[in-house]
Amino acid sequence: MRIQRKVGILLSVATLSLGVAGCSGGDNGNNAGGNNTAANDTATTNNTATTNDTTNNAATNAPAEEEAGTVSDLKITAFNWGWDNPDPAKDIVLPELTKRLGLNSLTYDVIKTGSYDDVVQKLQLWASTGGSDWPDFVATGADGKTKLILNNMGESGKLEDLTPWLEKYPNVKKAVEKLLPFSTNPHDGKLYSIPQNFSNMQAYAIDQPTIWIRKDWLDKVNLGYPKTVDEFYNALKAFKDQIKDVNGQPVVPYSAFGENFRNMINLFFPPGQNGGTGVWYTDADGKAARSDVTQPENLIRALTFYNKLYNEGLIEKESFSLKQGQIDEKGNQGRIGALHGAYWEMANPYTDNMKKTDPNAQFVGIQLYDPAIAQGPSLPQFRLEAWSLWAVKAGLPKEEVNTFFKTLDYVLSEEGTILTKYGIEGQQWERNADGKIVDTKAFFDETQGDWNKRAHLGIDVYSFIPNYEALIKNQAPSGYEMREDMIETWKNLGSKFPTEYISDPQRYVDPGDVENKMTVGQSERYKQLVAKAVTAKTPEEITKLVEDWGKSIRALGYDKVVEERTEAAKSVNLDSLK
Repeated sequence: MRIQRKVGILLSVATLSLGVAGCSGGDNGNNAGGNNTAANDTATTNNTATTNDTTNNAATNAPAEEEAGTVSDLKITAFNWGWDNPDPAKDIVLPELTKRLGLNSLTYDVIKTGSYDDVVQKLQLWASTGGSDWPDFVATGADGKTKLILNNMGESGKLEDLTPWLEKYPNVKKAVEKLLPFSTNPHDGKLYSIPQNFSNMQAYAIDQPTIWIRKDWLDKVNLGYPKTVDEFYNALKAFKDQIKDVNGQPVVPYSAFGENFRNMINLFFPPGQNGGTGVWYTDADGKAARSDVTQPENLIRALTFYNKLYNEGLIEKESFSLKQGQIDEKGNQGRIGALHGAYWEMANPYTDNMKKTDPNAQFVGIQLYDPAIAQGPSLPQFRLEAWSLWAVKAGLPKEEVNTFFKTLDYVLSEEGTILTKYGIEGQQWERNADGKIVDTKAFFDETQGDWNKRAHLGIDVYSFIPNYEALIKNQAPSGYEMREDMIETWKNLGSKFPTEYISDPQRYVDPGDVENKMTVGQSERYKQLVAKAVTAKTPEEITKLVEDWGKSIRALGYDKVVEERTEAAKSVNLDSLK
C-alpha cells in the first residue's frame, strides 16, 4: 500500500486510493475462470445498461449486430502484496455490483504475493508454462518487464488482442486512449493489455515537493522559505546553531538518506533530465542519454553539497543506516527540521503528532532550485502513465469477454463510479450542501478516511478503470486539501497540479533486454556511490568516484542501451498528449 501511494495524491483520500490501486496493479483485477454458460440474454443486459447515463455506458452504444451475449458468472483476478482486501462478511460493494450487472456471481480472486518482484516472477512462471495457468482476466503491474512478458505472450497467441473490443466499447476506449500509444506492442501493433488504473493531470495533485521544512523553526530563526539550495543550507545551519534541542534531545537539521537515499539529488540536474541517476532523456542529437553519465559535473555538484552537509553535522552520521521507523520516531518527536518524502507518510503525520504538544509545529512543502542550472523553480511536468494493466487470455468464449468489458463499461459510468468509489448512498456517503459527495458521519467515524478500513467494505477496490470526470464532478474537497499545511505548500509550489505533459519520448520508453541486463544491481551500486561520496575526505575523491561511476556504466554496455533506447523511442507516439 505504501509503495503505491508514492505515485500521487488524487482528489481526496478516496480518490487517492485509486492511484494507490493502480500503481500496484493489484487493488483491482480480473481473471475470468468462471462458468461459460450464457445465462443473461441480450435484453436483460440492455435493461441493466439503461440504468446508466447513455453517454457513460458503451453497452448502449455498441451496434446490436455486434452484441456477443453474456455469461452469468464472471471471475476476475488481482495481485496483492501488502494492503487490505475486502472482508466477505462486510463487503457491500461486490454484491451490489453483481446485482446491477445482472450477474449470478462475480468473483474477485486475490493472489497475494510478498512483493512486486514476486508478481513479475509469477507472470514469468505462467509464461514459461505456455500460459496454461494464466488467469482468464487479470490485472498486472505496468512496469517494463511486465509489458515485455505480456507482449511476448500476445505474440505467441496466448493473450487476446483487445483492439476489437475497444472498438465495441468506445467509452472504455475513450477512458484509456491517451495511454494506448504506450500500451501498443511495437512489434505487431496489437494491444495485449490496456491500462487499469492510471494517472490524470486534472485529478493528480503534486504529492512530493522537493523538500518539507519546519515553518515554525524558520519563524524562530527569522528566515523565510528557502528557494535555492544555498538558502536551504543557510536554514539548516540556523536550525543547528539556534535550536539546540527538543525535550532534551538533539535536533536533526535535515533527515537525509536512510532508506530514501536518492533524496534531493535531482535538484542539481536540468528539469526533464533530473533524477541523479538512471533518468533518460533525448539529447541535442536526438539520441538517448542518461543524466548521470552525460552530466557528471551535475552529479559531482550534488554529491559535494551533501558531503558539506554531512561534514558540518547537518545530516546525521548514521544517515545511511537509518530505517524509516527511526526517522519516523524523530519526526513525530519534533526533532527534524527538514526532510524529503511524501506528505501522507511523513510530513502530515509528523505535524499531527507534534501538534499534540506544540500547537505551532508544522511541516510545509517548498520547491528549491540550483542557481547554477536554473533561474528559478519550475512546476513539475506530468508523465502520463499506467499503474496497472488488464490482460485477457486468448481463446475465451466471446460471451465471457463481452461480460468482462460490460463490467468495465459499467464501472466507468457515473453510477458505477459512485458505487465502487463511495459505496451506498445513505450508508457510506451523502451529498453536502453543494451537492458533492462526502462520507456519512457514521462511515467517517468508522474508518477515519483510512483506505484499508474502507477496503474492508469493498470501497475503492472494484473501481477498475477510473472515470475522472465523474470523480471531479461529484467529489468534495478532501480533508487533506483543506489542511493549512497543504494550502501553504501548494502556494509555495505555485499550483496544486502540473501544467503540462512531459513530451520527451525517452521518458516513455520501457527498458529493453539490453538495459534490463545492464541495470541489474544498479540501485545498490548507486547507493554505494552516494555513501562513499558523501563521506569522502576531499573534493578530488568525489570527482574520482563519479568519473569511475561513469566508466563503469559505459563498460556495462551504456552505448548499446543508447542504441536500443534511441530505436525504441521511434515507436513512441506522443500525439495522444496534444
